[in-house]
Amino acid sequence: MFRMDNRIVELASHELDLHPEARLDDLYKLFYQGTFGPKHLMEDQAVALRYLAEEIDCDEFDQVLWQDVSYMENFFRLNLVLVKNRQVLIDDLFRALVASSRVGASMTREDWKVEWQRIEAVLRDSLPESVFTPESTISVKEALESGRLLHHSSYYKRSYHPHYRVISREWFERLIGTTY
Repeated sequence: MFRMDNRIVELASHELDLHPEARLDDLYKLFYQGTFGPKHLMEDQAVALRYLAEEIDCDEFDQVLWQDVSYMENFFRLNLVLVKNRQVLIDDLFRALVASSRVGASMTREDWKVEWQRIEAVLRDSLPESVFTPESTISVKEALESGRLLHHSSYYKRSYHPHYRVISREWFERLIGTTY
């Protein structure tokens, strides 16, 4: 348990170092992605590919090119600017998404709720109060009850223009060409 508590603090602290405007709902998304990967995006592959192509056309991107978001599984966020600049091919990224959607943790909604409550308790003991806005707390509670994934907070979107996809560490290393 102590080891996972350390990982919770490490992952959240790193996120706040990279994105100081992150709120609780952004951290929820981070831990969700680090557990389940892109499973939720790949339920309809045609729609997922269309959204991917649309998002690559954006004009503003975060400065962070990739980020290790591993929590219960090994996943990375890969900035879509790498696809826009043709450093990673869209077909290769899409193959990575399909494969990565099969390796996320298998948990029931109830198990995830229990895990998130543990994560949030650790976060509340270790992070600044500014992370826990009333809006973000309500958003997370609603997401837990409904089982849906959250979008990034308006603070986060406005500050960082997040356009990325979550892929497994194996695929990240294959696409980027380095062991991380």
